[in-house]
Amino acid sequence: MADIYELALTVDLRPDITDDELAELRWHVGQGPRPERLPIGTDNYLEAYPLGDPDDPDCEWETAEPEPAFTQRGAALLVGGVLVAELAGRERSDGWALTVRQEVHPDAFYQLRTLLEWLGRCSANAQTDGSEFFVGYLRFCESVEIEPLVLSNGRIHLPEAIESHTPHWAAEGTGPEIRG
Repeated sequence: MADIYELALTVDLRPDITDDELAELRWHVGQGPRPERLPIGTDNYLEAYPLGDPDDPDCEWETAEPEPAFTQRGAALLVGGVLVAELAGRERSDGWALTVRQEVHPDAFYQLRTLLEWLGRCSANAQTDGSEFFVGYLRFCESVEIEPLVLSNGRIHLPEAIESHTPHWAAEGTGPEIRG
């Protein structure tokens, strides 16, 4: 089996996210083209490949293109069921509703972590002092145990699987600045 995780996520977002952020989020769920700017920061950790000898100071590097995070649709390969992602505007312009069920490889944890941190800050429940909200889970494809994703004080607390697989991520509070 591959190192695949099942991600289930449901988050309600505030209505004041910017048009640029909304365009990027729509791209991630397959509802629009890739915007020129990715203000959420999901392109911060793209892999780069040398086009020649990496020890040569004149070596040019090619950076991978950013990929959308939640565009898988149809029957899941390893976790069963159907893969989906939907972003819908709420009535009366009071925000956005996001639901995701995807298969995620650990190589995508940097991108996932960036998205989860932004979603936590932009969630409708971000400013609730001390309250906790279940927003989903992450589960290894061969496991029956889930790692809950819990929103508290504007942060989606990440499972150890993501924390330990993203070792180059800066310590909490010192990572890349992501507007929210």
